[in-house]
Amino acid sequence: MLTRQDIHQEIQDLQAKLSAPQRRGRLVPYRRRGVLAIPAFKMRPGGDPAVDGRAQTWKLLERATTTPSDCFFYDLEDAAPDQPEFKAFARQFCAEALRQLDFGRRIAAFRPNDVRSAYFEADLVDVLTAAGDRLHALVIAKTEDASEVAAIARLVAQIQRHAGHDNRPMLEVLIESPRAFVQAQQIAAVPSVASLTFGAWDFARLVGGEVRAQTWTADLLALRQLLPVIAASEGKDAIDAVTAQLPIRPTAAPGTAAHDAQAQARLDALELAARDANNAKILGFAGKWLLHPDQVAPIQDAWLPSRERAQAALALAVAYARAAQTGSGAELTGVQLADRAVIGADWWLVEGALAGGVLTEAECEASGIPLAALRAMVGA
Repeated sequence: MLTRQDIHQEIQDLQAKLSAPQRRGRLVPYRRRGVLAIPAFKMRPGGDPAVDGRAQTWKLLERATTTPSDCFFYDLEDAAPDQPEFKAFARQFCAEALRQLDFGRRIAAFRPNDVRSAYFEADLVDVLTAAGDRLHALVIAKTEDASEVAAIARLVAQIQRHAGHDNRPMLEVLIESPRAFVQAQQIAAVPSVASLTFGAWDFARLVGGEVRAQTWTADLLALRQLLPVIAASEGKDAIDAVTAQLPIRPTAAPGTAAHDAQAQARLDALELAARDANNAKILGFAGKWLLHPDQVAPIQDAWLPSRERAQAALALAVAYARAAQTGSGAELTGVQLADRAVIGADWWLVEGALAGGVLTEAECEASGIPLAALRAMVGA
């Protein structure tokens, strides 16, 4: 006969096996909104790679120290010419920049050529050996399944140990093929993986689709809605693809029709980047790739709430906490219901405001409810 003690024991056994609820970025040791791609080699035709290539490339590499982007990566893959000599110089310049430049609080990463490339081994070994201790992450392109990602993670850890580096760079894995998308949850489950990054153009190429600047966020909506869900299910982040329409500054003479057209095209490109970033934020992406330094502000601002909006979100959380202390599970603040689900969704605004300096921890503590208690209450 089933007894209350039997039920109690069964519930105890069940609760002991339950996994903790996951939340976007719970297992990611850093935050970033904009991820700036910087070519690791650039040279005008006919130049000497060691002299002209270095001079031109170094100007690009120094962008990582001057733009307000949260995160950058030096790109040895698509942005470096597919010639062994140029790839070798890209590798060298990347390692030198990582060693010599001061990146402040930015997240530093590099993208090796993909694992199927003849360049992959030298990229991984040379850059990690020389500068692995300066890295937060590696951007991993064109993997097809979780076993490949796990193998790369093991290689990174082995090279780091052999080089005497104590840090553990994370993997920002591009999802840019049908098979990788089907394997996305298994990829996100690899412990070293920090994010799933949508590679829209390679994905479209492989499925026979198209990426149109004005409509791609809607055209690929089904994929883009799923990726943040998959990433969050493993406590990781999803990062959205680039807006490829770049805000090029006018080169025509001021006052001419050509200058006016170029200026308008630049404004349109900045507005498009802001629109795409806001769309990504609403879907649950933690950030977005960008290709041009002038895209940094409109993209990162999408994840930076106004002070007024952040204060309203904080007030909602405090109202819920106080209601819980006095015996209510929900509270009406103006016309806004403050229950756990609502404040949990709005809490991202508070965290974004804290990370961006819009709010301070002291202001949160001044509410009378400790910040740690508020975070615990919303499941942060």
